[in-house]
Amino acid sequence: MIPLRGRAVIYGEVWFDEAPGAAAGIDIVVHRQRSTPIPDSRSVAFLSLHTDLALAESEILRQFHENCRYQIRRAETKDGLRHEFITDTEGRLDEFSAFYDAFAKQKAVWLADRAWLAAASRGRQLILTAAWRDDEILVRHAYLVARGCARLEYSGSCFRDKGPGYRSLVGRANRWLHWNDMLRLKKMNVARYDWGGMFEDETTPEREGINRFKRSFGGQPVRRYDCTVPATLRGRIWLPVRDAWRRLRNART
Repeated sequence: MIPLRGRAVIYGEVWFDEAPGAAAGIDIVVHRQRSTPIPDSRSVAFLSLHTDLALAESEILRQFHENCRYQIRRAETKDGLRHEFITDTEGRLDEFSAFYDAFAKQKAVWLADRAWLAAASRGRQLILTAAWRDDEILVRHAYLVARGCARLEYSGSCFRDKGPGYRSLVGRANRWLHWNDMLRLKKMNVARYDWGGMFEDETTPEREGINRFKRSFGGQPVRRYDCTVPATLRGRIWLPVRDAWRRLRNART
C-alpha cells in the first residue's frame, strides 16, 4: 500500500486487485486498476492496453507493427543509445521530475506529482528508466510495479523546439526505450505491461496519435476500474465533502 496525505485524510493506494489488509492510519483506500468494480464504491472506469510479457521475447516483438519494429532496429543499430533502468529511485526523483516538468510545460499537461513519486519510491514500487545518447537523456519513463504488472505512469521527452531530424531520433528512442524496458521487466518476472491508459475519445489529432503510438506495439485493450472506499469515520465524512468541492471547482473552470 502507498500512503498519501490529502487535505484532511490519509489515502492508501493499492493496485491490480491487491487486498489492502489492515493499514493503521489510512482513512480512504483507493483501489487502482481493479479488474472489477467494488460494489457501492466510487468507481471510475478506464480503458488501457496490456502487453503480455509472459510470452517469448520473439512472440512479443512479432506483435509489434512492422514500422515499430523497424524503428527499434534502427535505434538499436545506428543511434548509439544507452538504456538506464533504475530500481533504487530515491536519489533520482528530483532529476526525473525536473525533466518531466520541462516536457509537461511544453505540452501544457500536469506536472509530475512529486509527493506520489516519493511515496511510491519509499514503497519500492517505482522504477525509472531513460534512453541516453552520449551524455544526453532523450526520453524518460516511470513505472508503478505491483502484483506482476508494470504500469506506465509517466513518459516524457523534450524535442518540441528541435528540428525534424532530432524529433525523429527521439521518436525512435522512445520506441526503443519501451522495448528495452519490457525486456528488463520480463527478467524481473513482470508478466504484464500496462500502457497507462488509452483515450476513448479520439476526436483530437493528439489523442488519436497517442493511441496509435501505443497500438503500434500490439497489446490487448482492457477495462479497469479505480474504486474509492472509506476505511474510517473520518474518511466517510470527508468523501462527500471532497466530491462537492471538486464539482464546484470543475464548474468554475
